Amino acid sequence: MSKDIKFDARSLLSDADMVLFSLSELGCYIRLKSHYWLNGELPSDALSLSRLAGCTLGQFQSCWPKVGEHFEETESGTLACPSLDSERKKAAKLSERMSRVARVRWDGKEEAAA
Repeated sequence: MSKDIKFDARSLLSDADMVLFSLSELGCYIRLKSHYWLNGELPSDALSLSRLAGCTLGQFQSCWPKVGEHFEETESGTLACPSLDSERKKAAKLSERMSRVARVRWDGKEEAAA
């Protein structure tokens, strides 16, 4: 799957939750969301999350009440981002479809060369 994460500028700038984020909260949210995209899960302890967010524990604790609303604790005790899970499923479907198209294209070229 692609390492690229899609941020919808219109949603980011018009969503009521995002507009009300402070700069620190927005930065924390984007960094945690990016780590989640790459790793598929986040630790649930504040110290690890603050390090992933690139801030001190105190800064993180002041941001987390708003930012934390966008993450859910899983049965395994990690954190998930439901909005990214749906994007991950879409990306996986697209990746599989593009792989099938590429296989058909390359398989056809190999047969023509033989």
